[in-house]
Amino acid sequence: MLKRTKSIIALSVICATPTLFAQEAGRIQAGQFDLIPSFTSSMAYVDNVANARDNQSKIYSWRTTLSPELIAATQVNGNPVQIGYRLERGVYFSSSNDDYTDHFVEASGDFELNSRHRVSALAQYEDGHEDRGTGFSIGSGLDISTPDTYKSSNLSAEYTYGAVTSDGLITLKTRRQSLDYDRSEDAYLIRDRVKTMVGGEFGYQIGAATSAVIDITQTYVRYDEQLDFVTRDSDETRVLVGVVWESTAATTGFAKVGYKEKEFEDQSRGTFYGTDWEVGIDWQPVSYSTFRISTSADTFETNGEGDFIRGQNYSVRWNHDWLERLSTSFSVTQQDDEYVFNEIDIDNRDDELINYSASLSYQARRWLKFSTYYQYTDRDSNRETIGYDKSEIGVTAEVTL
Repeated sequence: MLKRTKSIIALSVICATPTLFAQEAGRIQAGQFDLIPSFTSSMAYVDNVANARDNQSKIYSWRTTLSPELIAATQVNGNPVQIGYRLERGVYFSSSNDDYTDHFVEASGDFELNSRHRVSALAQYEDGHEDRGTGFSIGSGLDISTPDTYKSSNLSAEYTYGAVTSDGLITLKTRRQSLDYDRSEDAYLIRDRVKTMVGGEFGYQIGAATSAVIDITQTYVRYDEQLDFVTRDSDETRVLVGVVWESTAATTGFAKVGYKEKEFEDQSRGTFYGTDWEVGIDWQPVSYSTFRISTSADTFETNGEGDFIRGQNYSVRWNHDWLERLSTSFSVTQQDDEYVFNEIDIDNRDDELINYSASLSYQARRWLKFSTYYQYTDRDSNRETIGYDKSEIGVTAEVTL
């Protein structure tokens, strides 16, 4: 489902259409479809728009964002299907070169063929951007005049065999992801790629609220252009084993650990062998307070240096409802990225990215929510040209029907 942004534009269009009528709060019925319009607007102060390095001059600016969304939901033979569109427009008052307009389209469906056979599908398309100093331009945000833009897509499907009450479940899955930068320079062309994944997961109940799982995937990474550079095409094999549990009414979680191999088509880049993991725990000591702890390790395609990125992520989040309409959220996330070079005479690049965020939300009406937030980001690296810090403070309004 698309991010739940709120849509005044969609609301205006819908209310002007006489054939539509309100079905329930937040929805409008149009024939066989329920239309769900929404809109989000924010105003924020950013103290490092281009993510300039620590020794460079920073750009300070207020920024406003407008993000309407419209979702059309229906059912096909009792199975939920929906399609949605979201637009996000960002305007910087003191740095118009960083203005952006992003488009997001998503369609999904869940189909229960019978008690033992289920299929789900998801399609996503994004016409988006990378803020200067992020993604491909980390460490060189001031060296480019405007944000990098790209087109990306994600197509995925899952088939599950087994009744809900069965001790065992088998899930077969596939996914295709593509990334294409809009720029035509060689440095960008060699980053355009397609990742195709196929795999399966088997789960077997070993306790009243615990299941053992084994997750096996094979991923094929193929780059569109290599030009005069040595190919980064590779094949990845990942095998994870672990458990999923709900030990008490207050605790749920999963933990999987296993083996990862990344074999490059170009043998001079070598083959990576390592340990991957995925862990997530939700603890709800009381109904109005939730703690979420997660960590993972995996390999990623490089956005600049090296043959690939070896990444590890750690995060802690606390959500708390103080009153019926008043809530807070606090989180700390750390991302450790090692840019791996197989060349003997080049040291690996090590980045550490830490993000702190806090928000306070007030549900003024059923259809209106206000939030204020603060976010601080700090990136350190063993490369002097990479590190930066950035603060952002702002307010957000969300509107629904």
